[in-house]
Amino acid sequence: MKIIKSLILFILIMSHNIVLSKSLTNSDSIQMDSTYVKYFRKDLNNLTLGLTNSWDTTTLLTSYYDGLDDPYRIYQTLSNSGLAHKDINFTYSYKLGFELEVPAFSSYLHNLDNMVFPVVLQPFTDITYMMGDKKEQHLEVLFCREFFPRFFVTLNYDIDFSPGLYKYTKTQNSFFNGNFRYNTKNDRYGISAYYFHDKINIQENGGIVYDSIFVNKLETDKSIIAVNLTSATNLIKNSGFAIDQYFNILGPNVKTSDSTYKKRKIDIGRINYHFSYQRNRYVYEDANPLSDFYRYYNPVIDSTRTFDSLCFYNIKNVIYWNTLGYKKYDNDIPFYLTLGLEHNFTHHNGYWDLFTKERFNNINYSNLRVNAGIIINILKSTRITANAQVITNGYKSGDFFVEGQWKQFLGTYKKNVGALKFDVNLNRQSADWFEEYYYSNNFRWENDFKPATSLMLKGSYELPFLEIGLKHTNISNYIYFGTDAKPQQYSGTISVSSLYSRFYVKLNKFEFVGFASLQTTNNDKVIHIPTFQGKIKLGYNITLVKNISMLQPSITVNYFTEYYADAYMPALRTFYLQDNVKVGNFPYIDLCVTFKIKKANIFVQYTNMYSLTGDNRYFTTPHYPMRDSRFCLGVNWRLYK
Repeated sequence: MKIIKSLILFILIMSHNIVLSKSLTNSDSIQMDSTYVKYFRKDLNNLTLGLTNSWDTTTLLTSYYDGLDDPYRIYQTLSNSGLAHKDINFTYSYKLGFELEVPAFSSYLHNLDNMVFPVVLQPFTDITYMMGDKKEQHLEVLFCREFFPRFFVTLNYDIDFSPGLYKYTKTQNSFFNGNFRYNTKNDRYGISAYYFHDKINIQENGGIVYDSIFVNKLETDKSIIAVNLTSATNLIKNSGFAIDQYFNILGPNVKTSDSTYKKRKIDIGRINYHFSYQRNRYVYEDANPLSDFYRYYNPVIDSTRTFDSLCFYNIKNVIYWNTLGYKKYDNDIPFYLTLGLEHNFTHHNGYWDLFTKERFNNINYSNLRVNAGIIINILKSTRITANAQVITNGYKSGDFFVEGQWKQFLGTYKKNVGALKFDVNLNRQSADWFEEYYYSNNFRWENDFKPATSLMLKGSYELPFLEIGLKHTNISNYIYFGTDAKPQQYSGTISVSSLYSRFYVKLNKFEFVGFASLQTTNNDKVIHIPTFQGKIKLGYNITLVKNISMLQPSITVNYFTEYYADAYMPALRTFYLQDNVKVGNFPYIDLCVTFKIKKANIFVQYTNMYSLTGDNRYFTTPHYPMRDSRFCLGVNWRLYK
């Protein structure tokens, strides 16, 4: 691929320049190794509060190059990387207002919640590259630098190309985002901003036609196994930008004649303003609308070509006040309060009438919301946090959420024998635009659903290396996609309970990370989940040259019990219920050897060893076999200065 070759050349040139450049003075006062990198999300208030995370430099997770590589999750996937996916752990997602994102591709798409703002002491570049079979390539580059005092710029580019083993599963996705942040010397004013552009361009084959051909090994050449669709594609293009600003109402502390600062007893906080714009476009095309794959759904209107196009944009304005000032915290602020108003405007471009060839249902949605949040730390051992939002006017008026957490350290937050956490979430959520009305060549519906309400309760015990917890969720008027791939509503109450654990342990030369979860529901007709799921990655560290190089062989094992996993509908980019095919009850095993030399980690990985047994049951989604065993080679390289 010429694009990847050109990009690699650019990276090498850029890296050379970075190495030769001099490190600029950094204003972030962090008393630690200059190569230490941490990051925050959303806005500069989180940096002031100390809500930051350390940059992952663990050798054990070096081979996790894909957006679905997560030590604490297992996903339903299709037969290639970069395609639709779904977490098999039940999570009731809620989002007030107009839903912009496509849940089936959420792990690959950018938004404010997953935008990363690194905090660095010197120029920093992180490069990840993976090369697999069939010309599969993944490349991600992140660069961050302070270009002049207190002005930091971050650029992040990710390109993924995978032709796939099965017919018509090629993916060619690209993602770019850039951000900057700046604050004045006296820290009275600060600004951060970001821009992103995501493009997912994929072929959709609808799965293989006959699972028995794969399961019974009637055909060993996977590339010629018949698939349901041979001319369908999905295109997702999301782009947008945002600006966040703060201004401390009072000026900085005044310096006295003896060069000390007169401490202010009361600080009346800061004013914040957020503006964002986002445009999303979704296009599903198929040159064969009369394929048998669609025969169970609405009659086809245009028999010559399917071209289902959606486009909408959102403008958000938020103004809010909080109690922050000039002092910086390490997630230990004694008291924090925020209050704000938010206005959202969304334009839905409507649908193309396949009979009259005219556009219709062009709608503007807007609403006004009130936001509030609070943090209380008591005696360095108790931390209470809460957030709330309610739509007071306009689209989905009356919807709200309230979430809170009580975290009780068994000791103090810096010296303890763990912590007890209690979480609660209560929300009311009206049906989204996609669930209420939709029009396309193969699917059409119009619904009048009641608002759904949910209550989630969770309790857990947490150590730095372990978390054990119990979670229970009740949902009334639950909206889901039924066996006809259309939205339906269950009028009663559904409950889902789970017992889970997460761990990341280092024991002498051994290192292991993973999770385990037990789930149950009172309605297995509407909620399909595996009873048990778990993942563990175990590595063994072999020192070659002390503080310079290391060898780490590792093994990863994924497993979940058999259940009726949701099917996938490409024309809707949505997973839906099915009661015919069970998947699961097999181990997915990867072997990996990682060689670390200073800041570079090179890995060789052999995936899906279970396929070597000849037991062809390795599906996570009906009719989409997982990829066979294969080798892949990759490197993660961190550069400084």
